[in-house]
Order: sequence, then structure tokens, then C-alpha cells
Amino acid sequence: MLRFLFILISISLLSTNLNAKEASIPLKFFNQMPMVEQPSISPDGENIAVILNQEDLTQVAIFPFDGKTKMQLLLQLGGEKYRIESIAWANNERILVTVSQPLRIDDWGNLRVRSSHIYSAKIDGSDVFELRKKSRKDKVSTFYLKSPRLKSLLEDEPNHVLVTMNDERDNHYSSVFKVNVNTGEFEKHIANTNRIFHWGVNKSGEVLLGLGSDKNQKVNKKYIYVRKNIDADWKMVKTYEAYKTETFEVVVYEPEKNSIIVISDYKLNKAALWRFDIASGEYELLGEAPGTLDVTGAITRLEGKKRSVVGFEYNDNFIKRVYFDENNTKFAQQITSIFSKSNLQASLYDWDRNKQRYIISAVSDTAPGRFYIYDKKINKIKPWYTQFPDLDSAQLAKVQPFDFEARDGMKLHGYLTLPNNVKNPPVVLFPHGGPFARDSQYFNPYVQMFASRGYAVLQVNFRGSTGYGNKYYTAGYHQWGKKMQTDLMDAMAWLKDTKQADTDNACIVGASYGGYAALAAGYQTPDKFKCIVSIAGAANMKTTLNDWRRRGYKNYIKNAVTDDENELKDLSPVNHASEFKAPVLLIHGKVDISVNYSQSKDMHDALEDAGKKVDIKLFKFGTHHLDDAVNRKNAMELISTFLEKHLD
Repeated sequence: MLRFLFILISISLLSTNLNAKEASIPLKFFNQMPMVEQPSISPDGENIAVILNQEDLTQVAIFPFDGKTKMQLLLQLGGEKYRIESIAWANNERILVTVSQPLRIDDWGNLRVRSSHIYSAKIDGSDVFELRKKSRKDKVSTFYLKSPRLKSLLEDEPNHVLVTMNDERDNHYSSVFKVNVNTGEFEKHIANTNRIFHWGVNKSGEVLLGLGSDKNQKVNKKYIYVRKNIDADWKMVKTYEAYKTETFEVVVYEPEKNSIIVISDYKLNKAALWRFDIASGEYELLGEAPGTLDVTGAITRLEGKKRSVVGFEYNDNFIKRVYFDENNTKFAQQITSIFSKSNLQASLYDWDRNKQRYIISAVSDTAPGRFYIYDKKINKIKPWYTQFPDLDSAQLAKVQPFDFEARDGMKLHGYLTLPNNVKNPPVVLFPHGGPFARDSQYFNPYVQMFASRGYAVLQVNFRGSTGYGNKYYTAGYHQWGKKMQTDLMDAMAWLKDTKQADTDNACIVGASYGGYAALAAGYQTPDKFKCIVSIAGAANMKTTLNDWRRRGYKNYIKNAVTDDENELKDLSPVNHASEFKAPVLLIHGKVDISVNYSQSKDMHDALEDAGKKVDIKLFKFGTHHLDDAVNRKNAMELISTFLEKHLD
């Protein structure tokens, strides 16, 4: 039946308004949160649950798949403190909503964390309550540890789910509980006897795999335990250690084959999909990405009670998917082909249990995320909702990939976005966070906001960025403020040589590690930029690493950053305030759990004491990513005004 899909789809539907032009795009079109997020089809295919953002409100809503009845609102949050993280169907009649809030745990050295809360609600909006095990202790640390995390839905038991929770009876390691979604009753399902921090669970609720840590916290070894069924004893089958052995990211345990499917850099010096045979310890290659690219994830499907791996994906500017099964491949190719005619990258986003009704996502560099629905019985794709509807008719700027050579000869990759109809535009250098992350070619509201204001946007996947294989990734070890920083300047030199933009009229804007890079540019290349914006950026490396040590990242510090005190001092922008020349804007959320907002405060004070131009904005409930409507709007307005003031 799918072969007729091409005929029945109205191609004009997919291309409506894509070629329309706008002379000016209002800032408010970019600074909103996506209107719809995480759409999910109910098991019976009758309804779609979705996170709905409208101005400063975040809601969970239920839409009938056939559109014959009205939307039902289940839950609504306003303001900045609480955030809806995810939604999941417990069964056809109930939705589980995970909400988080910031906490500060004084008895853990004022450590900032986010606690999770799971709410169960009927789809008619009634009977909403929190799933939380009662506790007599009222300490904040106990409250945090008692916060459940949704682990698995249970296909055979639609009125129950599995959650994990740090149980004091298991020395505060992660234990598995079965919870009744109608009553909130908790029942201990699996005790933790091997210091397990991650459990592998199938849809029937069988916990057959566990990833455990060493009893000596200074040792970074991880242990994999499996059992063939719920009555069998646990058996330790694999040991691995970060920075010393091959990586070993578990995808699924296959008890019938006595094997584990994993993503590992074994043998190939890049992440690929493997089957690890437990008895022999041998690896069988199942799939790899082209060239030096990493496999970034496995594609799994539920067939009956068995979860199988049917393919894998990798990032080659856009996400590419490879299926092992011919039918899946044909279906995916048809969807890809249909939407590619409108220059959209499309994929199957979600589907019902019987695989009759689907949600399709489509996006490109110039088109924000759009969702479509497909019903096999009707055999027709229909538009559903877009994430940034105000931008549907806007002519956004193309994002172009480029390669360049760093000063030491290393080949690097990045993206250049040139504003429409602007000659020799000023430049915004926009380094990504992480630093072990990457930029892609997809629509980015910040990139398009900059371009709409007439700026060329330069994004650099400097050494240490992920997705390009081990050599690219490990080249970033111990390179904070060093070669990762000079890679950014080398990209600016490449742009100057190509004469596509005015690199003498530039600002640098970054968030997280990108915020650190922006501040590092302030003292390392003080004449290079007319202004600097740091969003949640680290300013004091010693403070950053002390916080990481408290969180257990000692091995990461030693192997990938540095623990040399003198080097940390030299790499910290806060110690070089007198060398800054460009005006600085600092933006930070006060409930940031990744980089404490005190770092921006200290940077502000140091710059002010040195007589430099600096502004700071702290958001009371702002997170590390400023991912709520109020803070996103205010941050974009501040950045836009700041750039307009300092760029010609």
C-alpha cells in the first residue's frame, strides 16, 4: 500500500509559503519556546499527547488523532521555576508527566541539582497526582534521593510502570520499584546488590541487565551484570574503564543469543554498532557510518515482547538512518524522498502499537521542526503542527557546511550562515557548548535570529567535537583555552580569506563551554572582537573543576581537561580581566546546575574592578540552557540589543 503514497500526497501542502519573502523578521518570532514538543501517540493510536508552549505557559495537552473532538488540557505550569521534562503514555487512559525543579542541598556543600517529579493524569484531565514514595525524613538531600525516575512502561501490565530510585536500604544506589499508576502504590521490584547505576529493562518488566560501579570510588571501572531470566542469578560478564579500554555503550541485552548489542569504538577508532558475544568475548560488527563518522545511536523496535535493534544513525550534517530490514528501509526511503522535494529532512517520529498511525517529523536548516501525521487506512499524510509557526512564511538563511585547516594542519569542520541580501556582513562567532558536543546543519533559533539581523554566523566544530571519530574527539583533550581556542581563530582567518564577511567587524557569543571560549577570546585575542557575550560560561577553571570533583568527574578532569593548579589559574578568564578591551555581556541562570552563576558574578566584579565595560543579567530561576519562555525571551532581547550597539 505504501507504494501509492507519492500519488496521494499533495506536494503543494509541503511547500506552502516556503518561498515567500519577508523584509524583516520580528525578534519575537525567534525567542519563543517551540510551540509543540515531544508528541507521542497513545498505544491504541486514538490520541496524541504533546507538550504545548504558549507565551510563558507550558502545558500538556491531548489531541485526538482524527481531529474530530477538541483538545483536552491536562496540566499547566507558569513562570520559570518548574519545567516539564517529558511525557509518556502509561496506557490508553493515563499520561505520565515528569516535572523538575531546582534544589540546593546544603549538607552536600550547597550542591545545586534538579529533582524530578512524576505525575499521573487521566486523559480527561481528572485524577492528577504525584507518584512519590512516602518518607519520614524531611532533609532536602533525602527528598532529592527519593525522587523517582521513569524507567519503563509495562506492555503486559498497563496499570503499572517501573521507576528507579535511590534507596537507603541499598546504600542509596539505584533500585527498581513497580508503581501502580492509578493508586500511586510503590512495590520494591529489584534490590541493588552490585552498586548498579543503570538498569536494562524489557517491555514485560524483566530486569535482565545492570551496569555497576566499583566499590572503590577512586577506581573508574564499570561492570556489566546480566541474567537470562528473572529467576536466574546475576553474572558479571564484562568490565571496562573510561580512557583505558574500548568504549561500551549498552543498547540491548539478547539473552537468547547470550550477547549484548553495544555502541563501541572497538577496533575502528570510531563509534560503531557491535554485537558482543558474552561467552567468547568476541565482537561482531553490525554497522558503521561512512569514513571516520561515529554511529550516534541505535534504532530499536518492539516486536511482540522483544525489543530488537533494526538499524543505526549517524550525523553527516543531518541525521542519517540505516535500517537492516528491507521493509523498514523502503518505508524510510519513501518518507525521505517525499519530503526531500521540499528540502526537508524527514523521519518517523512515533507510532502506535499496531503500526497503523504515525507521526513524522521534518526539519531543515531554513525550516523549523514540523510534524505530520500518517494513517495507513487513509493512506495520506496530513500536516499537524509546527514548532515555530510564525516562521513558516519567513525566508531564513541557508546554513552551509565548510572545511578548513587549523594552523597545525588538522582538518576541521563548521557551518557558515550568511544573511540574505547583505553584502560583507559583520560576523557573530558562535562556538558550541560541551565542549565535547557538536553543531549540526539543522535549524537553530539563535543562528537564524543572528542572520535575520544581518550578521554572518560562524559555527566551528573545533577539535574535541563529537561525531567525527576518536582522533577528532581526543584531539580536544587538555585543550581548554589552547588549540580548541585557536581553532576558532583559525576559522575566522579562513572566513577572512574567503572574503564572505567582514571579520574586522565581529563579536563572539557563546553558551556553556562556548561562554568560556568567548571570555577566553577577551584576553587571548583582545583586538579581535568588538563585543563578547558569555551565557552560563565558566570564568574560573579552578571553581569549575572543584564542582566537577564533587560530582564525581575526577577521571574526566585528569584525562580530558587538566588538574594542574598553575595551568588552571592561567586558563581562567577571571584572572585576566585587565587584558580585556571589548565590552562584555554576561548572562546566567541562578539555578544553573552545570556552571554556578557565581562565576559570572566574579567575572563581572573582576572586569568592573579593572575599569572595563561589562553588563550582567542574572535570572532567578534560569537554568543552564535558559530553556523556558521567560528567560529565553529576555536573553535573546539582551543579546540582540548588545550586538546592535557594538557591530556596525
